[in-house]
Amino acid sequence: MWKFWIIGVLAVIVVGVAIAYALADRETMTAEEFRAGSGYETVALTTGVTAYKDMGPKDAAPLVIVHGATLGSVAYEAYYQPFLDAGYRVIAYDQYGRGFSDRPDAELSVELMHTQLLGLLDHLEIENAALYGVSFGGAVIARFAAAHPNRVTGLGFQVPLIESPRSGLLQLASLPLIKPLVGRMVLVPAIIDRGESFGVETEEQRRVVDHFKTQFEVQGTQRLLMSMLTGDAMSSRLDDHATIAAANIPTQFVYATDDPEISPTSVQAAISNYEAADVHTYTGGHFFSATKQDELAGKLSAFFKANGI
Repeated sequence: MWKFWIIGVLAVIVVGVAIAYALADRETMTAEEFRAGSGYETVALTTGVTAYKDMGPKDAAPLVIVHGATLGSVAYEAYYQPFLDAGYRVIAYDQYGRGFSDRPDAELSVELMHTQLLGLLDHLEIENAALYGVSFGGAVIARFAAAHPNRVTGLGFQVPLIESPRSGLLQLASLPLIKPLVGRMVLVPAIIDRGESFGVETEEQRRVVDHFKTQFEVQGTQRLLMSMLTGDAMSSRLDDHATIAAANIPTQFVYATDDPEISPTSVQAAISNYEAADVHTYTGGHFFSATKQDELAGKLSAFFKANGI
């Protein structure tokens, strides 16, 4: 008799989890619906549609802003005008799986991210550009610069992801049958909570956080986010930095010495490859830059100008 009780209890648990999983589904719209009216331009690249903004004179030196793992390009709009005022052609875009770009049926690998950037530059007929990468965007531009050093005039790294050891939860989430459940029930809610730490004190910050949370309603967002977190996208970029340093690409690093998400030690390990990197340190954690966009854009612009970029 006890066997039937156990089977019954297990059945109730399974049904309960299935119901909770279904109720927790946020994905109610397509990427095309989400980007309607966004004001972004789009291009259909090999893997999917990429949403982007191309601002400033087309004959000015191009500077591409590459966003992080979860906050899309909308979070970096405060950098646009300072870079435009400094005389750059500013390009911002959403990586696959985030913001207004597509959620393709593909693994969100670092190679896919660097290929997306390459395709966008080719579409815009930009032969070489300065790249500014924030957090995971730092990993993307490191991979791109190491693979295509002749197409990069300068690099700016802000709190760059260098390597990210997987937690026990992410190791568990790597299991195919577990990944969707952990993603929907645990990681996505945790990431949304993290996004709110960007700040909601100003109207601009509230707009960014609202956009950030709404993107999780786009079909395929969770799948690609989990692919990124459990795949090779978070792998070490130390070899890439060694390659970049050997290519003598002018490079600036800005990071927080008290960052709980990006290990300052790992950033310092990357910097050790460079003979003359321009380095600036702050305190205030991973999102220290929330009120310092003009200052940071000014420092990067000054560094690039000093190097003829």
